Amino acid sequence: MDFGKYIAHRGLHSELVPENSLTAFRLAVEKCLSIELDVRLTKDCRIVVFHDNDLMRMCGIEGKVFDYTYEQLSAFKLKNSDEKIPLLSDVLKTVDGKVPLLIELKGGAPFGELESRVDHMMKKYKGEFAVQSFNPFSVMWFRFHSPKVTRGQLISKYRKNIEYIERFICAQPFIWRFISKPQFIAADLRSISFETAFQAVDIDADLLTWTGRGKELIETASQFSKTVIAEQFPDDFDFSDNWEGSCE
Repeated sequence: MDFGKYIAHRGLHSELVPENSLTAFRLAVEKCLSIELDVRLTKDCRIVVFHDNDLMRMCGIEGKVFDYTYEQLSAFKLKNSDEKIPLLSDVLKTVDGKVPLLIELKGGAPFGELESRVDHMMKKYKGEFAVQSFNPFSVMWFRFHSPKVTRGQLISKYRKNIEYIERFICAQPFIWRFISKPQFIAADLRSISFETAFQAVDIDADLLTWTGRGKELIETASQFSKTVIAEQFPDDFDFSDNWEGSCE
């Protein structure tokens, strides 16, 4: 699947435009940028586009996304803006197939619940898209239940928090070979190496890197893969030859 050179990480967001907001996605479409976004389930099983497990960083509210119904979540604002947490269905209407979507499946719901609901919704979508997850079993779900969907394994060996052990295990090639069997590997720039690139080639998978922040890191990430999940693009960044598709 061709994402082009750059994928807008959580949309084309900035200090003024919150991540994973409808405005961030509209701006990415205007630049003809593929879009990476995150999906979770609410308490009433609606699919929302939101990165964190809890609401504090983006909304200043205590609690986890899965603790609230969508009606309750719709009362909250993203950062210091008028933007609300969008439904995946609203994002699909906004993008309308103009650029490819890269959908990251987040945790918090019983296994198979989010996967099946995303799959059902995306079957009606006319645009190009792929799914990815740190959880190899989420990727495996699509391998068995919807094999035509392009799927990717997210990997990171970056030591940051308690998730390190789980992510370190999932970053091992035997996971890719026997569980997820992805069409692409999306590797953390902080822990990528040429060995990772060779391992991806060994299983006939494409390699993406994340997250290139700013011109220098975007250029560094481009040394490892033809597609970079990126943000903090400079104002004078050249997007003219980013993607060969039509954004009309």
